[in-house]
Amino acid sequence: MDEGLIQRIVAEVVRRLKALEGMVASEAVDPPVRLVTEELIRSVIKRGGDTIYVTANAIVTPLARDLVRQQKIRLIVSADAAVAEDRGPRQSGIVAVGADHKGFELKNQIVQMLQGAGREVMDCGVHSPQETSYVGVAKKVADVVVQENLMAGIVVDGGGTAAAMVANKVKGIRAVSCHDVTSAKFARAHVDANVLCLGVGVVGNTVAKEIVATWLSTPFEGGRYATRVREIGEVEGTDQDQ
Repeated sequence: MDEGLIQRIVAEVVRRLKALEGMVASEAVDPPVRLVTEELIRSVIKRGGDTIYVTANAIVTPLARDLVRQQKIRLIVSADAAVAEDRGPRQSGIVAVGADHKGFELKNQIVQMLQGAGREVMDCGVHSPQETSYVGVAKKVADVVVQENLMAGIVVDGGGTAAAMVANKVKGIRAVSCHDVTSAKFARAHVDANVLCLGVGVVGNTVAKEIVATWLSTPFEGGRYATRVREIGEVEGTDQDQ
């Protein structure tokens, strides 16, 4: 067996033994999460873990709470989470959610899911399945995110892409259209996307809710990615001056 592989296995065994004894290694294996879901816990169990690092104000869904008790999963507030990166005024944890007539039903389900998880939601409409343009709804959500300094906004329409194009016209918005949990994770971790756009014609309701949970629970990694986000802002500023 490769000597390097043996050393990595030994190091992992030692780390887990220290964790069991309450002597958690100085570095968390995963970044702290803001939202603990049943899916997240099952993924940790599947890879043999028993610890999840969370932020100080993390939300645990009811199903996740039951699973934590049943499987004896430990939720540990990361020391790193106590020191927030300097990113200007503190952002509100409220999530603005809006949809056109095609996304009306899924929007309501997302609102219910977030409220059930303890999230405060600002419902930007629509409030009926009557035909409505996605343009006005996407702009309204984007405007609210910027004006109220919200951490996140979600727009649901037929395809997701067009709504993202509209939202990105609002200065300060980094909107993305995600079709799976992987794209949602990296949209948050690498570009700190603050508006998520979903298309009911592209993803089913179950996958859409998994995307929302992943996107909201993934922290921005900062570092070199913070530099890229600043560069995006500089391009946006240049465009505004032209």
